[in-house]
Amino acid sequence: MLTASPAIAVTSAPIVTPFPTTPAQATIEAFGSLCIGSKKDFYTIGSKDLHGIEISPNGKWIAATCYDENGKNESPLQVSSINRSRDWKIYFSDYIFSVYLNKIGVTLDRHDGVIPYHWSKDGRFLYATVGSRLDGCCWIGGRYVLLVRLNLETGEQVALLNTDYYSANTFDFIISDSDHYLLFTPPSNQPYDFAILDFQTWETQKIFLKFQKDIDIVYAKISPDEGKVILPFFKNPEFNDYYVDSIALIDLMTGKQDVLISNLTPENELFPIRWVDNSHVLLSNINPVYNVGNQNASYWLLDINSGQLKEKTP
Repeated sequence: MLTASPAIAVTSAPIVTPFPTTPAQATIEAFGSLCIGSKKDFYTIGSKDLHGIEISPNGKWIAATCYDENGKNESPLQVSSINRSRDWKIYFSDYIFSVYLNKIGVTLDRHDGVIPYHWSKDGRFLYATVGSRLDGCCWIGGRYVLLVRLNLETGEQVALLNTDYYSANTFDFIISDSDHYLLFTPPSNQPYDFAILDFQTWETQKIFLKFQKDIDIVYAKISPDEGKVILPFFKNPEFNDYYVDSIALIDLMTGKQDVLISNLTPENELFPIRWVDNSHVLLSNINPVYNVGNQNASYWLLDINSGQLKEKTP
């Protein structure tokens, strides 16, 4: 289900340590204040082991997943400002537990870690996720069970996407290049194929595909004018043998859906890479999710108006 709640406000801890005199000192101070009491695991910094460490693009924030905090089988995400004036934590238990889950004996595991996913370009938000634990002890795969947006200045947390039950339902998503839109597959059983949330209006547009095809929303690309989505369709002739067999265009204003390229095979499948402008999409034979940087990549330019596909030389 899509939700703009719960919103959790977190108060920052008062800091009395003198402000460091250089950016390097500030970073060291911030690292030293992260994940105190967390278990030794993953990546070591000093006496602590941290995971999912990221510094924001503007250099003002640092985030790390605190593995097995204080031995309580919980791995929250801690986000601190480099000058140590703000300090927030995101706990999975704030979103997943319920009376029903407690009754059936569901307990939190230290592998239920909250991981940083995306810093907004305006420097206001950090998006964090919890991955789907499909099997075994650890969270694996590219599906998710929770997406939270943290307001870096106020500490407010908003659960954007949350599954009903973390071991049964999953979703996938992307955030548009402009940070204005969230494209996601339903986190529970719903009739629509994917939806688009507008962060400016908080309105959601549900997309019902007229083609009976499998999709993976992480391959979708939204146009620069944010009025169209290019989306590959997958075919699965054998179990776990998916490949792109066609590429479709969805007009978000008119609702029109067209297949622009069809009858692809595993040997000549194509993937959308990026929009060049509002009329052209760059395609490649190399999977942009799993084979980034492959030296054998070839590229084509797709004209969405004529459907013409032209090979593009390096």
